[in-house]
Amino acid sequence: MFRIVIVEDEPRILRNLKEKINVLSPDFKVVGAYDNGEDALFEMHWTLPHALITDIRMPIMDGIRLITEARIRFPDLQCAILSGHDDFSYLREAIKLGITDYLLKPADDSEISRLLAQMKSKVLHNKSLLEDEVLLQISGMADGAGEMITEWNELANELFYFGHYVLVYLWSPNTVIASTWRSIVEELLTEGETIHAVPAASGNEFTLLLGVHSWSQIRQNDWIMSVNDRLKSMKEKVTAIIAPSFKGLQPIPALLSQTKKFALAESSFNSRCILLQDNSSLSTSSTPEQLSAIGLRLTQFVTKQQKTLFLKELEHLISLPQAAAFKRRDWETMLMFLSHTIHNQLLKETAPPGYEARRAMEMELAEEVWRSKQLEELKASLQEIWGAYFFRTEQAHTTYKNWAQEAKELITSRFHDNISLTSIADHLSLNPTYLNRVFKRTFQISIPDYLNKVRMEEACQFIRQHPFVLIKEIAEHVGFQDPYYFSKVFKQFTGFSPTEFKNMS
Repeated sequence: MFRIVIVEDEPRILRNLKEKINVLSPDFKVVGAYDNGEDALFEMHWTLPHALITDIRMPIMDGIRLITEARIRFPDLQCAILSGHDDFSYLREAIKLGITDYLLKPADDSEISRLLAQMKSKVLHNKSLLEDEVLLQISGMADGAGEMITEWNELANELFYFGHYVLVYLWSPNTVIASTWRSIVEELLTEGETIHAVPAASGNEFTLLLGVHSWSQIRQNDWIMSVNDRLKSMKEKVTAIIAPSFKGLQPIPALLSQTKKFALAESSFNSRCILLQDNSSLSTSSTPEQLSAIGLRLTQFVTKQQKTLFLKELEHLISLPQAAAFKRRDWETMLMFLSHTIHNQLLKETAPPGYEARRAMEMELAEEVWRSKQLEELKASLQEIWGAYFFRTEQAHTTYKNWAQEAKELITSRFHDNISLTSIADHLSLNPTYLNRVFKRTFQISIPDYLNKVRMEEACQFIRQHPFVLIKEIAEHVGFQDPYYFSKVFKQFTGFSPTEFKNMS
């Protein structure tokens, strides 16, 4: 199924054109209907259309400019104009842009059917566009995620014809993976073998699909050794997974999903390259008895308010010889176990923190396990988080809550401005990470999430009151400098794009 976007400033014509396309061609799905070119352009990074039909004369951004801008971002986009103006100057501009056709309103069903057939034919003859679409299907970021639609499956078999494929998946919880990895991995290929980058949802992952003539134990060992050597030379901590498929392209979507889960489970604080078929997994060497003993000692130091001894015990835990081999999941499990041990013991001996405070602390522990780049960074975070056990005086609690409340009031009054966690922390003369922890323990939400929540609620209200306002103006009203980023956050918060929300309003 091909994705198409239509842009027309007359609501009746826009609605009728959308209905006609749905009826006349089952090959096309209308993924966006807009009344101006600016909104359509803003959301193309979501809709990822194969084709565009637009009017010429529209407010804000006309059709000629829309096609020009869209082609810069999507060079293979098939474009057509549906206009009420039989003007040679417009036609000349349209010809320069290489559009599929120029139809005059009102276009009848046969003209629209012919136009859609032409667009489909041109898309099918564009090899790179089809390859990108198959890779999008593989990534799970298109309709039919994880399952190849029949038509695309047939195209995939024509375009991706190797008997052996290998996925190279790189992931880091806190590092943007450099695109230079493509050239690094490409050096491992022989003549005639292919390499494709699979679209990713974030910069923290990078996937390459390699078509290879043959695969062997020797070759896989060479690849793992080569990737490991490159990882050792880099500062970033990255988990690399090599996952071969010996049944062509069909198993790749499921294999990619399995690879992502495997990378998450096997990631540690050290870079390493692993073969997916390698079931050897590192796990904590500490037994529950050992962890219980450590937890009891930590609890005793808390109840006696012996912070120095508590920190020494924590230092001992981090410095265990086997700790360097722990996977992040192991660290998370271990810290949750220790947190529960401390809390349960405090229930018997003294008044423990409330449930919400304990839950907030455990969420911070888990976040730091996946955020920290080095063990030393994790250790510093643990000292700060668990250090809260030693500041339980009434005065400390009052100061603690005052900081959080002041930050909340600052967000409420200044969310229209270009503020951030860092600027709020600077205003209060506090460390940003520490302030965020204080805020999260008090309100069970981080400062960035709360700031976005306030902004998105105001954006929704603003759209309801001004349904015809531009996306750029909405973004600026709630403190976003980048309309594209605003649109992304808005959809994450509401489940709808700004344009969809405007139409509903």
